[in-house]
Amino acid sequence: MSNQNIYQREADFLQNAKEFMTRSDYSKEELQLEAKYLIENYEELVSQVKIITRISDRLQRKLDKTNTKLEQTNVQLNETIDALTEAKIGRKAATIVMIVAIALFVVSEAWIEPIIDSHFPNSEYPFVGLGLKLVVAILIKPGEDLTNRYMLRKARKKQIADAKAKRKTKKKV
Repeated sequence: MSNQNIYQREADFLQNAKEFMTRSDYSKEELQLEAKYLIENYEELVSQVKIITRISDRLQRKLDKTNTKLEQTNVQLNETIDALTEAKIGRKAATIVMIVAIALFVVSEAWIEPIIDSHFPNSEYPFVGLGLKLVVAILIKPGEDLTNRYMLRKARKKQIADAKAKRKTKKKV
């Protein structure tokens, strides 16, 4: 039976009861019979409401569980995206720092080393050139960390700006 038929039946019961109440001439038996119909109908409605409420409660619990799972999945996805972004930026930062370190090494070998050798003969200060290369090597990791932090800040600012733009677009729609 469809919902409209159930409602129509209930509307008919209600209409009959209203019409009965407008009459002034009814017997005790008619009153009892009408009360019996109303009680039976009301009892059936209460039974239907209980069933509908149980089904609704069950569906709500399922919906709550699904929402909780979706929220957990969303958190995991965001953490994964953040980790991937950090890894990608970390690789870029390492590449940039390595390129800079190689460039410094080449510059050191090609231009700075000859200047150092001409000003400091090997017999007096043999480790000046090597010390310069050691300083460059020691600065690689802090340089990578600084570059990584800078690029992460830049990426997070971009993510925040993108999220704001997305929310503005949703509000307009």
